[in-house]
Amino acid sequence: MLSVRINHFGSPSELQLEELPKPSVSRNEVLVKIHAAGINPGDVKNVAGTMLHTSLPRTPGRDFAGIMVEGSDSLLGKEVWGTGGDIGFIRDGTHAEYILLPQTAVCAKPSNLSMEHAGSIGVTYVTAWLCLNAVQLKADETVLVVGATGGVGSAAIQIAKWQGARVLGTVRRESDRHLARQSNPDVILNLDGELDKIVLVATNGEGVNVVVDTVGGAMVEPCLKSLSHRGRLVEISAPAKERRISFDAIDFYHRESRLIGVDSRSLDSSACAQILTTITPGFETDALHPIGELHSYPLQSVATAYEQVLNRRMSGRVLLTPQFG
Repeated sequence: MLSVRINHFGSPSELQLEELPKPSVSRNEVLVKIHAAGINPGDVKNVAGTMLHTSLPRTPGRDFAGIMVEGSDSLLGKEVWGTGGDIGFIRDGTHAEYILLPQTAVCAKPSNLSMEHAGSIGVTYVTAWLCLNAVQLKADETVLVVGATGGVGSAAIQIAKWQGARVLGTVRRESDRHLARQSNPDVILNLDGELDKIVLVATNGEGVNVVVDTVGGAMVEPCLKSLSHRGRLVEISAPAKERRISFDAIDFYHRESRLIGVDSRSLDSSACAQILTTITPGFETDALHPIGELHSYPLQSVATAYEQVLNRRMSGRVLLTPQFG
């Protein structure tokens, strides 16, 4: 089978395309023929060597959708999807023609999602689900999502709405409003001023119960100031040059605020499959729906595809389609 390989850490141009033996299936394992596999920013960082615990040589890639060709009787020949914090890091990943996984690491793909959509959204929807689960979101609460047009941000808006919350989303440019609107937030806020002041105006001075911050860095303190009493802020990201943050500790404890970190890499592919199964009804009822354009590349163009993600040259999702190159 054809597979992308990281033989040593470096730039996308150093990725190798190699012919490897097709994996043999053992008991409680399955073999999936990959039809679509997204390239996430974490995959690019993995190639560069900035992600922890990756052993080399390694096939990268976390997200996938495909056909199960060997293994479980119940899903044999069926369309499946998955993702995982182990895939592409400590076990070979999805940027190949086939992937070998535990039987518990795959689940039936939502019937109304294309292979391309299903194969490129696993990380984003799992992360969004983890964020809202970590804050124990209640149906009558108000949620602020910072970064409404990003993958995790748009997923968090949709899941929060699906769970009955009122949702505010932020954009940095007025031209992004149409994209944010596709996730159906109740309010779209343009960050042309101080976040906490804008949020207080939008909530009649009350603030929000929950903030999902997909940006981090300098945004952390304004997010904390946007919370109502005993509000919860969940963080999933930090700019490389802003790993350390500061905020008003007195204000923080007087508000009895909660600051929570979430890392989707802590969940292996089997745990992620459980989450994907849980949210599948949301896709099948159209409560959840991926937004943004898809940009597909064959395995032979892997370096170009990775460069697109590294340099953020295009909006939407970038993916590899191994069977159609």
